[in-house]
Amino acid sequence: MSTKKLHHNCDLPEEIIVQILCRLPIKPLIRFSSVSERWRSLITADPQFAQSHFKLASDRKTLTQRLLISTNYELRSLDPETPSFADNDSSLSNITFHTYSNLLGSCNGLVFVDVDGYENHSLSLWNPSTRFDRELPDPYFVSVANTEDVRSEFDRTGLGYVSSTDDYKIFIDAYVYSTPFQKFMEIFSSKLNSWKRIQVRGNDPPCSFRSPTNTSLGALTNEALHWFYPKVGEEEPTILAFDLAKEEFREVPFPTFDGDADDIDVNQMGVQVVSRGGAGECLCVSITRRRGGVNLMEFWVMREYGVRESWNVLFKFNTNDVSKSLGGNLLGYEACFVTEGGTVIFRLRWDRDIVVRIECHGEAEPVCSTPFNVNDGDGAVYDVIKYNETLLSVPN
Repeated sequence: MSTKKLHHNCDLPEEIIVQILCRLPIKPLIRFSSVSERWRSLITADPQFAQSHFKLASDRKTLTQRLLISTNYELRSLDPETPSFADNDSSLSNITFHTYSNLLGSCNGLVFVDVDGYENHSLSLWNPSTRFDRELPDPYFVSVANTEDVRSEFDRTGLGYVSSTDDYKIFIDAYVYSTPFQKFMEIFSSKLNSWKRIQVRGNDPPCSFRSPTNTSLGALTNEALHWFYPKVGEEEPTILAFDLAKEEFREVPFPTFDGDADDIDVNQMGVQVVSRGGAGECLCVSITRRRGGVNLMEFWVMREYGVRESWNVLFKFNTNDVSKSLGGNLLGYEACFVTEGGTVIFRLRWDRDIVVRIECHGEAEPVCSTPFNVNDGDGAVYDVIKYNETLLSVPN
């Protein structure tokens, strides 16, 4: 990292100034970029400083997580852990970017965005914290749809990072509504700046799965993307993973629990990733099922990745207790933020503009926040995605 003069009137050694800046949160760092041209260059354009800042924050577990929300007219950023969660003014901030932005994945502070994806597809890698934006070349399915003048849309998507090759990769599974109907799986490499089609054979895992049960956004952990899938001809759901390094699919074992599989509502499942404090991240699944006449929502975590026996219950609660607090049915939800300490933020499907935070502590009745209107009723909320605040970018 360059240590040229950062401030001529400062008595501190330049190396110390850089180390101090490396330990600051993103928000003040962005403000401090206006101190001088050198500080601006260091904070917003020095990839080595950005990497050092990210590594230090990751090691110290001080990365700030936020929720990015796409609405009809704008993008908004929500602090999921603010004490004033139901206060729109203190929790939300507006972000200037393109309107009609589909949020298709996030990793290390970068977000995979499809601008105006309802008619055309214009793909970018974007950092909401620094406003870095790198436009991506069109994948193959876009050229096919444009040539045939037909509609196309995404089924599964995700963004991840492969450490061994220092490469950000994007996975997409898309439909082209031509005659005949066409399906495309493609992967993008930031190092190669190009897309590659994935050839799937008849006996490969994706061919034996129906559509995703809940969300098309892949949950990223262990350099793989994960989705829930009901397997053709089987009642028990399975987790389908796409390994970004090997560029191949695999199955991840589902939790084994007592009770009748018929009691599980496969349409109310979700795959998330939760932080384990100093032990990194782990895969998490949310399951709704009926036991003893009670509707329960359970969150399970996989303590050792890939090992079925390592699944155990993180926390659970009676959905009727939550429904009474909300004045509506929780059986229509999307969990978009989960912590190991028992915090869950749900986006409610019966009102697409509403999110609610639920605190679960042991056997006590869950505590619900006041339902939070993220868009003040002005148009629909389309996507909600978790991201970290970083300075990282992906140079051309």
